[in-house]
Amino acid sequence: MDQSIAFARHVQEIVSAAEGKQTSRDPEVVQSWLRCLNDYNLDPEHKGEARILPENVLRQHQQEAEDLMSIARFGMEDLYRRVNSMGYVLLLVNAKGVTVDFIGDEKVDRELKRAGLYIGSEWSEENAGTCGVGACLTSGEAIVIHQTDHFDMAHTPLSCTAAPIYHSDGSLIGALDVSLLMSPTEKYSQALTLEVVKSCVRRIELANLMSSRRSDWILRLNRTSEFLGVDPSCAISVAPDGTISGLTHGAHKLFGQIQGQEKPNPQCFIGKPFEEIFEFDFNDIPCLIGAETPGEQALELSDGQVIFADVQAPQRRERAPLRSALPEPLAAIHGGDRVMRSLAEKAARIVDKQISIILEGETGVGKEYVAKALHASRKKKGPFIAINCAALPEALIESELFGYAPNSFTGAHAKGKKGLIEQANGGTLFLDEIGDMPLVLQARLLRVLAEKEVMPVGATKPVPVDIRVISASHRKLKSLVDAGQFRQDLYYRLNGVVLGIPALRDRTDKSWIIRQIAALVSDGVPMRFSRAAEEALMRYDWPGNIREMISVFELCLALSNDGMVGVEDLPEQIISQ
Repeated sequence: MDQSIAFARHVQEIVSAAEGKQTSRDPEVVQSWLRCLNDYNLDPEHKGEARILPENVLRQHQQEAEDLMSIARFGMEDLYRRVNSMGYVLLLVNAKGVTVDFIGDEKVDRELKRAGLYIGSEWSEENAGTCGVGACLTSGEAIVIHQTDHFDMAHTPLSCTAAPIYHSDGSLIGALDVSLLMSPTEKYSQALTLEVVKSCVRRIELANLMSSRRSDWILRLNRTSEFLGVDPSCAISVAPDGTISGLTHGAHKLFGQIQGQEKPNPQCFIGKPFEEIFEFDFNDIPCLIGAETPGEQALELSDGQVIFADVQAPQRRERAPLRSALPEPLAAIHGGDRVMRSLAEKAARIVDKQISIILEGETGVGKEYVAKALHASRKKKGPFIAINCAALPEALIESELFGYAPNSFTGAHAKGKKGLIEQANGGTLFLDEIGDMPLVLQARLLRVLAEKEVMPVGATKPVPVDIRVISASHRKLKSLVDAGQFRQDLYYRLNGVVLGIPALRDRTDKSWIIRQIAALVSDGVPMRFSRAAEEALMRYDWPGNIREMISVFELCLALSNDGMVGVEDLPEQIISQ
């Protein structure tokens, strides 16, 4: 075909596409053409020459891309050995579209430079129009721009296949392009090339992740167990505190699909607790090292999908405290909420000290659960005795707390009775809703704490006790002191440290809590939620906190079929919010 006729047809096709007329071009090609016309004001009738940057400008770009070049070079050399016999040239570009490294056949060096397939060439979509590098960097996706897909007629002999390269923090840092000076007419001839380029980029991103996150756990992930250790579809790094610290682009896309996000924010998964994505305890990751069979490698994602993992342990340790260094019960009181994580870390530092603790928080936030975790984390165990000061009848509270001597009053047991305080000897005494304790008993409790002995009702000799006291209240005890409803001296005896437990509506690990409560109430029947039901549970503000959630889930389990909870199984107050 005459070159002038081909040129005119090419220009007309671009204009027709801009007018919305039907075309056989791939949608991503048409979108790039429209950007060239509308965003960059490029003229399809203008034939541009390849732009090669001056050496001093190129050097600056190379210095900025030094890490990328170092990581990518080995993969590029390996790829070139596989494709050089077919005439391909490899370009490594930075995020601005500048070629900072390339590998090509020296025999056609002049032709490559003239075509722009050369070191220092600038292939941004804004300057070069629709091209493999430019369209790839703009869309953020791998693409083939074949011959007349190019906007500029000067580039139509080329066939360019490019895949984006992402940093482990999710930012776009460049692309790898594999191009041909001359190629078969059919675009499908580059289908295999596209897969080869994407595979090479996956390995570059994995190498970058492993290099930049040496102190973290590395998990190679794949939907099948085949080729898991050779060419995994994606990978993540997990920091010592159990949060996701880095991902390859494939992991971003996978996790975005799980959460129903077509194009997730690159940063939205960094810092998330491991357990928000996987139905697997972070502290059990070491168990996966050396796993060989598919059954040993399988991990369940939060949406129920199964993925296979190959695990690499940290190569060097950081000084930061490991989450696994927390006592296991304390590590299990949260799913990554910042406030609860801080509470757990603070509690871990004092758990074996003789420091009294006050837990404050709304009714139903799980104060007793936290108290039990504190007790279970102590090196010195002993009994855990819980007393709800608001639930004990005033007439019985004294004898229940302090016990009584034999035959000390009418109706008393002939052998007497150990009080709850004495029963807690050597362990933990948990005083729930201590703000409701009568003032007269507050004075006696103060004596117990001060003198470390308890005097049973009717006894003449005190009994020594060694107890750790954890108190809890849904009201701020300091306010009760100011109002004259709580003894100031007792408050200061109890107030070694105050740990505030946030309301459920304020916690960022609500999805983790939902899974934990579902497992708690399921009674052996797996409890699952439809997407609509889970969204409703996440929207609801839970005024009754975790206690309310337990009641709701028990109802849902009773109403659901085989443990699958739909919106119709939820209470009206949750659906309507």
